[in-house]
Amino acid sequence: MENVIVSELCEKISDKRMVKDDMGIEYAIKAFAAHTHTHVLFVVNKDGILTGVVKLKQLLEWVKVKLNIVSEKHIVTRSDAFEVLRLSQSCTIKEITSEIISVKQTDAIAHAINLMADKEMVEMPVIDDAGKLVGELRISDLLSKLLVDIASAESDNTCSLS
Repeated sequence: MENVIVSELCEKISDKRMVKDDMGIEYAIKAFAAHTHTHVLFVVNKDGILTGVVKLKQLLEWVKVKLNIVSEKHIVTRSDAFEVLRLSQSCTIKEITSEIISVKQTDAIAHAINLMADKEMVEMPVIDDAGKLVGELRISDLLSKLLVDIASAESDNTCSLS
């Protein structure tokens, strides 16, 4: 993996995991609901330029603040759910977007691994030189590649010792 660059391992992002920064938060709620294994949505502007990410944790924190939930004993009512829906239609995704932490297609995998470890990320957006979102790098893909490389190296060592 020494000479591997990000573009060799990044995957295309489903349009369903991309949201525009001027959409209502309702769209983020729907995207997370439709993709239950998703923890991050990628936020782009009208030109496809990455402007940030929305983490499921942030969305839940937004709901908590909007409902004024201060303890675990708070009982969420049907009217609370309607209030969240109303607010999610009037607030934009831009309001809950996190800072941009990304890698470029041409970056070395070692840089991506270090950044993902430092920022405790399991998914990282990949951008081109213009800042346009082109894919994502997942820690599971990096680990799979690492395991293949280790197995290959072990196989090469076994063959050369015979």
